[in-house]
Amino acid sequence: FQGLDRLEARSAIVAALRADGRIVAEKRPYVHSVGHCSRCKTTIEPRLSMQWWVKVGPLAKAAGDAVRDGRVKIHPQEMEKRYFDWVDNLHDWCISRQLWWGHRIPVWYGPNGEVVCVGPDDEAPTGEGWHQDTDVLDTWFSSGLWPFSTLGWPEQTESLAKFYPNSVLVTGYDILFFWVARMMMFGLYA
Repeated sequence: FQGLDRLEARSAIVAALRADGRIVAEKRPYVHSVGHCSRCKTTIEPRLSMQWWVKVGPLAKAAGDAVRDGRVKIHPQEMEKRYFDWVDNLHDWCISRQLWWGHRIPVWYGPNGEVVCVGPDDEAPTGEGWHQDTDVLDTWFSSGLWPFSTLGWPEQTESLAKFYPNSVLVTGYDILFFWVARMMMFGLYA
C-alpha cells in the first residue's frame, strides 16, 4: 500500500483484509472525532512512527519523595495536591517531536543498522551513511535541563556549585508539573 494516497490505501487495505477473510463484521456509520487543522481545516491524519520514550516511574517517585520527606517545600501547601496528582500518576513520557526546530536528539544511525547515542564527551560518528535522528526533544525535556545547561554542567563550574541546587524557585502553579517536577526528576537522577 506504500505510495498510495491515504484514502485509496484505506479502501485497498479493507479489500485485502476482506479477501483474506479477516473482516468478520462491519459497523457503518461509525461516529468518531476527527481532528482538523486550525489553519486550513484539512483532516489531521495520525501517522504511526518510531518515538523516543523515557521510563519515568523511578524519576517521578524520587521527585514525589523529595516533597513528601520535606527536602522540597511547595508554597502554598495546597498546591502539593496538584503536584502529587501529576507525579504519582505519571506514565512513560514520549520525548521526541517531529518539528523543524529544537534540541536534536543525540542519536546517530549507521549504514548497517547501528544506533549510537552520543554523550556530552563523545564524538558523533562520521563517514558514509551515518545520519543524526531528525527528531527534537519535547520542549519540557529541554526546559527541565535548564539548571544544567545554564550553569555549565557537566563541568563542575563555580556557578553550578554556587547556584545548584537552588533554595527558592518562584514560578506559576501552571508549570509546577511541566517544568518544576521535571527539573526535580532530572536533578535527582543526576
